[in-house]
Amino acid sequence: MKRYIYKYALLLGVAALWSCEPNTDDFSPSKGTADFSKFVAIGDSYTAGYTDGALGKRGQEESFSAILGKQLMYVGSDSYNQPWVQSSSSVGSTQLQPGVFNGYYELSVVDGSLSPVPTVGDAAIYAENAQSADNQNFGVPGAKVTHLVTAGYAQANPFFARFASSNTTNVIGDAVAANPTFFTCWLAGNDVLAYAMAGGVGGIGNGLTDITDVVDYESALTAMLGTLTSKGAKGAIGNIPDVSSIPFFTTVPYDAFVIDAATAAALNANYADYNVAAEQMGLPKMEFVEGPNAFIIHDESIPALIGSRRQATANDRLLLTASSYAKTDEFKADPIIIDNLVLTVDELTMINNATESFNTINKTLAESLDLAFFDANALMKQLSTTGLIIDGNRYTGTFVSGGIFSLDGIHPTGRGSAIIANAFIDAINAKYDASIPRANINDYDMVQFP
Repeated sequence: MKRYIYKYALLLGVAALWSCEPNTDDFSPSKGTADFSKFVAIGDSYTAGYTDGALGKRGQEESFSAILGKQLMYVGSDSYNQPWVQSSSSVGSTQLQPGVFNGYYELSVVDGSLSPVPTVGDAAIYAENAQSADNQNFGVPGAKVTHLVTAGYAQANPFFARFASSNTTNVIGDAVAANPTFFTCWLAGNDVLAYAMAGGVGGIGNGLTDITDVVDYESALTAMLGTLTSKGAKGAIGNIPDVSSIPFFTTVPYDAFVIDAATAAALNANYADYNVAAEQMGLPKMEFVEGPNAFIIHDESIPALIGSRRQATANDRLLLTASSYAKTDEFKADPIIIDNLVLTVDELTMINNATESFNTINKTLAESLDLAFFDANALMKQLSTTGLIIDGNRYTGTFVSGGIFSLDGIHPTGRGSAIIANAFIDAINAKYDASIPRANINDYDMVQFP
């Protein structure tokens, strides 16, 4: 059973294919029409530096915001300060057991193959006091757009509590108090990801795993960007990638239920009555053979009379966590992928509709406020299809081996963060006639193999 607090998310930057990285010797850096002297980054787990399923200093140092902050120093930025994790460890949101949270995932040999395995996290990180008047990173893992304008959010989110100026403040208030001249705002991943990572458990609203109501989303984002730009600050805003291009939702095949002949025969016998009822209702039957089969999944659209279950199709999405669940005794006793580990076609439709609505709002606000626009959705689609060739290396959205995504299947590696930072740089350069040099992505890490 999935036991984590839903993350945050997600996700990644834009830009066209480039074949090599320029350096500062190729041109003279220029700020163009923007003032980068005080850069502030606002967002969720991507901005904060979440990677490999947890927050730690390693991820903070290689977040896209930290990389971008470093590159902006070539064009007038004075500094880039973050609420550093003081522990040498890391912490995530999955409870391994009561009171014990995960740390970074690492690749280990499990049942003869390499698999991501969580380390034990340091829960003391939640209680660190990382508040500073000099802070320029306001990335809060787990935050939705509406959360950033909510007073007292530090009392609900320990990642914000680490660096909030008080228990009653809100994220945007603290960010504005930093007096930014330039900002990035990459949010809204969690406004759909919380629902998606819960396997479609939730609805439309403002609950923990709900898809954020569109009216509330637009109101909160409009207020936030209006406040940020009210004193003349310029900035860049990003949009939301489609979940179908994120490996957390694309790695586990729908038809990877491999069984022997005896198990196939037993399942066919067990579902004989189901098939009679399904045929009468005009629904597909469930049939099993030796070898690979479609997983049985929970689907609320199937009548409870026959168990609200069916076999998956290529149009469904099994979550990355379904792979480990399929090895449990619970699954072996009743081989069905439970509701919060699969997205059905109906749930994916809700996610896609919300993503399109939010992205339209983001683009409209970027245009009306004269902000740079970073098309994360376009980049993710490119990574999941053709990939990117950079300095002779091919990067894709493939889990582990693609170079972009960390071991949680959602957040980027250091090298993925550098690609995101460069995508932001492209958008900012184009909008403000600037010449900010791109980062050299080879300076940053990918997944570490044992």
